[in-house]
Amino acid sequence: MNLHNLITTLLLLAFTLQVRAQRPYSLWMTQSEMQRTPKSYLLDLSSKPKWSYVMGIELEAMLDTYLLYKDSTILNYCKEYIDTMIDAQGNIQGYRFDEYNLDNIRTGHFVARMYQLDPQPRCRIAMQTLMRQLEQQPRTEADSVFWHKAIYSYQVWLDGIFMGLPYHTLAATMLQTPEAARPIYDDAVNQVSITYQRTYDPKTGLNRHAWDETHEMFWADKQTGLSQHCWGRAQGWYSMALIELLDVLPANYERRSEVIKLLRKDLDAVIKWQDSKSGLWYQVMDSPNREGNYLEATCSSMFAYVLLKAYRMGYVGTRYRKAGIKAYQGILKHFIRIDADNTISLTHCCSVAGLGPGISEKVLKAAPNVKENLRRDGSFQYYLSEPIRDNDAKGLGPFIWASLEMERMKSK
Repeated sequence: MNLHNLITTLLLLAFTLQVRAQRPYSLWMTQSEMQRTPKSYLLDLSSKPKWSYVMGIELEAMLDTYLLYKDSTILNYCKEYIDTMIDAQGNIQGYRFDEYNLDNIRTGHFVARMYQLDPQPRCRIAMQTLMRQLEQQPRTEADSVFWHKAIYSYQVWLDGIFMGLPYHTLAATMLQTPEAARPIYDDAVNQVSITYQRTYDPKTGLNRHAWDETHEMFWADKQTGLSQHCWGRAQGWYSMALIELLDVLPANYERRSEVIKLLRKDLDAVIKWQDSKSGLWYQVMDSPNREGNYLEATCSSMFAYVLLKAYRMGYVGTRYRKAGIKAYQGILKHFIRIDADNTISLTHCCSVAGLGPGISEKVLKAAPNVKENLRRDGSFQYYLSEPIRDNDAKGLGPFIWASLEMERMKSK
């Protein structure tokens, strides 16, 4: 290498180290995403605007970055999604009430947060529409827990707990009187508690991805109704649901302690399955040593975020903070890549995973047009068969939240 090339290389290295030192990761990732995807409604890489929990999660994390660092370009980016997806009458583009899809509720959490900053009437109308869906959302017969979707009738997924309950409680505080909101709080605590019990695996201390009340689904154990494994991201959805419920439930609400107790039990199991070397977690969380399994970025980001926030909020002690810091350092080491244009990327993200749908008499009654998907059987091999990609918004949002927790910690 000649002297000129050596100097150039050293300058580039110095610049990179300077950027690392000066720019917080939350801000760096948010700005990277805005550079990669100039239109906020295209965060899922589709070619047209889409109402989806995917955008809602990432945009809400970006909103929190704005609230800490006050970069107005971030707020404008967030507003663009609202302006695109909700018209002046409060109609939501692409939303289908009759699908009873809890995934479609989650974006309402972002809308509610934006409404708190800028109380536009159209946002309030959209929020009321989503609340009406939850009022009519089908529930399991034995426990009165939300079905995940009409096409997943009688099924309780950890995913759905996150998609539906935090919004339900948040919107209740904003749209209802305290007296009217109280039953919604009680219902949320009941649902997270029952879901924990229904999906709990005593052998691992973790929670299986889903439970089928009918025990008829092709992926469900005929005796227990449980799916086969704990999928890392599903466990992460549940953990984040608990921390978000605690954000909203009033300080004097007597059942908060039940949620805190659940959070501690959940995080105790999460820490138990943390990889001791990397500080991260595996795609199939309950089978870390099986051939082909891999350390996965979205669930690792979720757990880092919840562990760090649970400590900051005083729900847990220092060992949880240590586990969260170790996880975050592992994410930076194993999953964060600096790209040629000086953006950063989150690598090793599972693109998507689910169960079914399958067909039964009850399913067809709830969703006559359902199409069966037997490939998604909840097996170890299935979870490994799904694509792995960079910069999946389901991981970017939690990574930004985890980064904000670290940055708050450092600022103190």
